[in-house]
Amino acid sequence: MAYLIRRGAFYYLNLRLPKHLFPRCHTLRLSLNIQRRQPATFLAASLAQKIHQHLSEHPTVDLEMLHALCTQWRDASSIPTMSVPVSGIAEPSKHRLKTGPTLGELAKKYVTEGKAGGLWREVSTHEVERSLRDLFELMGDMPAVTFDGHQARLLKDRLSRCPQYFALLPQFKGKTLLQVIESGAPYKTITAVTVNNRLRKLSAFMNWCKSNGYISENPLMGLKVMTGSAKDARLSFDQHDLTALLSLVALKTEARKHPWRYWLPLLGRFTGARLEELCQLHVADFITLQGIQCIRIDDGHESQNLKNSSSRRILPMHPALTELGLLDHVEVMRKSGSDRLFPDLEPVRGKLGHAPSKWFGRYKTKQGITDPKKTFHSFRHTMIDDLRDAGVQDSLIKRIAGHEDSAVTFGIYGSRLPLNAMIEAIMQIPATGVGSETVRAESISADELATTKAGEMISPPKLL
Repeated sequence: MAYLIRRGAFYYLNLRLPKHLFPRCHTLRLSLNIQRRQPATFLAASLAQKIHQHLSEHPTVDLEMLHALCTQWRDASSIPTMSVPVSGIAEPSKHRLKTGPTLGELAKKYVTEGKAGGLWREVSTHEVERSLRDLFELMGDMPAVTFDGHQARLLKDRLSRCPQYFALLPQFKGKTLLQVIESGAPYKTITAVTVNNRLRKLSAFMNWCKSNGYISENPLMGLKVMTGSAKDARLSFDQHDLTALLSLVALKTEARKHPWRYWLPLLGRFTGARLEELCQLHVADFITLQGIQCIRIDDGHESQNLKNSSSRRILPMHPALTELGLLDHVEVMRKSGSDRLFPDLEPVRGKLGHAPSKWFGRYKTKQGITDPKKTFHSFRHTMIDDLRDAGVQDSLIKRIAGHEDSAVTFGIYGSRLPLNAMIEAIMQIPATGVGSETVRAESISADELATTKAGEMISPPKLL
């Protein structure tokens, strides 16, 4: 069947879509969560028919929505073999050994329990399922009690040799993940940070198995790839970088279709917040406390997610953001009925920062910054460096950055919030580098950055 392919242990729908409807990407690929060809063929044919019928009735549907619909149709299928766990978790062995349940059986229970209990948000669910899929593609299924320290070390080694973009690159087509890593062919591997993230997800699964009495020890406990510090993984921006990245002329040009392209670099510079924290801001997160304009980093809305509890914080707004018209933009969004500050950002695997991250990578290269260690996260390192250079206490820096400080217990709301000390610290972040030395640019107006319901800019920004 032309629209059925196999990746690893599972079959995938691989349907070519009409190019005139999907000029950029005209292939829809979806895991069927089935390991046997016959039922996979039946389900793929059924999904293909539904997709073509939906396109004939709704030709303007975008690829992301079509993929979501296809996922719903797959999960709602009554095909008996669809008892295979969601997202490619290995099918439990039909011949259950006396030694107890297999990892595949337990993985299915683990994911079902996690979803039912509301334990994971969308992005966490995707990461858990991805990590479990890697486990079974690299190691196969086995009784849980036989997964020991040797198996754990072998998994770590194989994960470290996994290629980047395995499912997307043509040279890997028709090969399983295990075949690729054992081939000895040259390719770019996933980073140590990615390996450790997946090991942590799998260790959490093993902890669940232990807590429920299926295994006596977690062989993945503490297992990780040795890496340098986070500081080594990302570099701060120097003054030349900031001048190039925060040129209002360049940012206004970039923002002609997407206002967030103007505001996110400026917010990154003057708040040091993580990209995802900024992308998920709501207009209600701009508040006034003790007479000071503040930005609230929180997860009070369903679309918001924080890295950890220490990330929940309130930041006094740097005067440069006010002068650039950020509050005016907030007011325009509020009057337009938008809850979010950047309503045109759409989540990809639960993350709103996907498109901004890709764009910023292209933008910094266009501005002459090619060092791969300089990313949007470098704004965060730059702010921390600026505060330390200014002699700000580490405890206050940690509070502003949303880092855990085990030595100090802070109250998040109320009079105990040291806003005066925080605004004095934030004022140490210099506004130099914003704009151009040769071209004077007025701060972009809120109306110029306001978006219509169609997501298009009302009028292009004007420069003096």
